[in-house]
Amino acid sequence: MEIRNEVKIIQREYRIIGREDELAKARAAISRNKHILLEGPVGVGKTIIAVALSRHFGRNFYRVDGDERYTEHKLSGWFDPALVMAKGYTHEAFIPGPLTQAMRDGSFLFINELNRMPEGTQNVLLPAMDERQMIVPKIGVIESKPGFLIIATQNPEEFVGTSRLSEAIKDRFVWIRLEYQTETEERKIVEKETGCEDDYIIKTAVKIVRRTRTDPKIRRGASVRGAIDITELIRCLSENATLDMDLWIRIAIMALATRIELQDQAAHKMEDIIKDIATSVLKEYPHYKDKQVPSRFSSEVENEKEEHSASDLERVRVALNKGNLAGAVQMLQQNSQLLSEIFSDQDLFEKMLKAAECHEPRQSALELIFMIQGSLDAERKLMAKRIMNRIIVRTASQIAGKGIRPRVNVNVPFRPGLEEFNLEETLESRLGKGFVGCHDITCMERRPKKKAFSLILDASNSMQTRKIIIAALTVGTFAYKFSDDYYSVLTFRDHAELLKPIRDRSSIVTLIDKMLDLQTGGTTNIEEALQKGLEELEQIRELEGTGILITDGWVTKGGDPLRVAVKYPKLHVIQVPLGVGGGDPDMCRNLATAGRGRYSYVHDFSELPHAVLNIIN
Repeated sequence: MEIRNEVKIIQREYRIIGREDELAKARAAISRNKHILLEGPVGVGKTIIAVALSRHFGRNFYRVDGDERYTEHKLSGWFDPALVMAKGYTHEAFIPGPLTQAMRDGSFLFINELNRMPEGTQNVLLPAMDERQMIVPKIGVIESKPGFLIIATQNPEEFVGTSRLSEAIKDRFVWIRLEYQTETEERKIVEKETGCEDDYIIKTAVKIVRRTRTDPKIRRGASVRGAIDITELIRCLSENATLDMDLWIRIAIMALATRIELQDQAAHKMEDIIKDIATSVLKEYPHYKDKQVPSRFSSEVENEKEEHSASDLERVRVALNKGNLAGAVQMLQQNSQLLSEIFSDQDLFEKMLKAAECHEPRQSALELIFMIQGSLDAERKLMAKRIMNRIIVRTASQIAGKGIRPRVNVNVPFRPGLEEFNLEETLESRLGKGFVGCHDITCMERRPKKKAFSLILDASNSMQTRKIIIAALTVGTFAYKFSDDYYSVLTFRDHAELLKPIRDRSSIVTLIDKMLDLQTGGTTNIEEALQKGLEELEQIRELEGTGILITDGWVTKGGDPLRVAVKYPKLHVIQVPLGVGGGDPDMCRNLATAGRGRYSYVHDFSELPHAVLNIIN
């Protein structure tokens, strides 16, 4: 009862709506001096709760915003180069970082988005969390005063720019999960933040935002901040906004386009998806039922009625003229004879390729071009393949931007923009010199840590059109992400085929072309594929190699692949439903265990590009 009463006080003093259970858990953890990790999507109030707790307990509050450039020295502290040269390594020359300050003061250290920090920076926290002390070279031991505590937040691992926290650091935290709040609570939040007294506007804005979280075409929906922006913009742009359907749609697109992320296989533009969500919400209100509501889907139905009497070829032409590439794909799938007619119509053929190249999202575009390219003459086939390549490269570059690459410190001569000095190297170069110039100063530059990979893809079972495209996109994403590293790419059926040797620097375009020409079907020889992948890794002995095996797990040819898996420094396995019956999960798990790697299962083949990046992080 005492904790619940205290939670009510925190809610009242810091204007927190809801979150009773989370606040009670955090209050209990702090009372036992436990470090707290708050996890949840963007916009659920992780920072608000952390700030409120620190103020409630009367602690000073040091905040750190994590990103991949945040170094160990920024967190713990550094020596002032000028003072070191004048006075040596003294306490006076040491500039404490936020971790050191929080320990000395007995304060809260709040780390926002911990899993955006490099692993080396995260590891600086371990002795401070465990032994309540930290060793600073040249200074000695810094012990924390009572009250020192770390509250960290992290976004889910699938979010852009995040990495996986190490087991060591997760073991030091207690974990509190924050989900999206109830609809009633989100309405109260919008009312509090905007001052809006129109319950209809608030209710509509919240419903639109909440629907983005359940739409199957959307990977990541919007937070309550989207509803706040919709409410404020509606009030700003119209005195009678509740009756203006077009204005609601335009504002919903403004407020949500940067806050949602579409599924890779989504077949429609982001603006159209938001428009349909807003329209569906607004149509639920009685005074809209007699109002003509513009909807892309309803217009498509009307178009189909108008075009019903037209020939199938004309219907494809009309769909392409209106930018309805998904509709064109569907018609071609239903009537494959249309393909030969399209081939004989140069104007229609070029219009179809142009529409496909500009189409967003790109899944239906790739399916369309792949569907027709097998029946083209050499010149047109080359044109189609070039467009597929450009689409895949653009899509791969977007997907590959997720995650954080490990970095290492490299000593380099001083140049403007470098923040970290290597004092010991600088002092060494200064000895015997009367004058010190910029060229005598040694700095530390953080550079991406080189890696070595073998990506091994099972092509033994029958891959239909969509799966070949996604396999090519997966390889393209992997190649784009690790273009500066050493990597090989192999596919296998009854025998393994090396598409890219590990030291080869051929272009991503060349690699994607090979994937699009991939021959599938036949038996499955995982043992030979793993052996060839291992041989590629052994060519880069100075780096620890990692294998990524993508397979359904059925072994129908060759020896026992487990005997090769154990030789890998690390082998991750992603099981995909390539074959009828879903594959052999036991074999996949056993291979990952033998290779000291991770195992994951991809239920939807379209998630494969993300699965490869996630299993490496």
